[in-house]
Amino acid sequence: MSYLAKYKKEDFKRVSWEDYGKTVDELYNKVSKYVKEKNIKIDAVVPILRGGIFPGGYLAFRLNLLRILPVQYKYFFEDNKIKLKRILSLPKVDLPENPTFLVAEQNHCFGLTASTAAKDLKKQFPNCKIIYAADHMDYSYQKVEGTEVIFFGKLTNETRDLNEEQCKERGLSPFSYLFPWESIEEEWTTVEGKQFKYEDVEEVSKASETKEVIENE
Repeated sequence: MSYLAKYKKEDFKRVSWEDYGKTVDELYNKVSKYVKEKNIKIDAVVPILRGGIFPGGYLAFRLNLLRILPVQYKYFFEDNKIKLKRILSLPKVDLPENPTFLVAEQNHCFGLTASTAAKDLKKQFPNCKIIYAADHMDYSYQKVEGTEVIFFGKLTNETRDLNEEQCKERGLSPFSYLFPWESIEEEWTTVEGKQFKYEDVEEVSKASETKEVIENE
């Protein structure tokens, strides 16, 4: 099977700000309950940019946390390959020797970006603990290597690993979510396995470190 499933434009459903707010509130409730019950002190929220800025910022404010230390990764489509590149590493600030990070992601699909981010954090802080929180998470890929625990606001079938009947049994939406800040042009170009023409795509790609390479079938 190709890394990218086959989609139709009518598969995309625009999420309202109100509905998104309900989802991230559900995510906050799960994370908040866990850290209180386990008496955990979070040392920094680490949103995975670009999309992770939304759940990451929300969680930081709701949990009364000041340190927001973003990382950024992006898939680039080059030479018939899909290349996951790191655009931004964890900013250098004073942290405990063995920090606890709350890593936040938007619309977790296969989880490769999140797993790569977790591995990179472990390289910098080998004994760190990682709590992972995604506003939306694919039902078939509820796992991130290197994390202590994972939380989601809503489950999806973004990867199309489940058929229509399986989705119905699990109460999953058959749609792909298009978030309030996203454009259908960008998302559609991506699921077609093509490079979207960002204003700065060439310079950013050139300056970024390649972490994974996938054949773009």
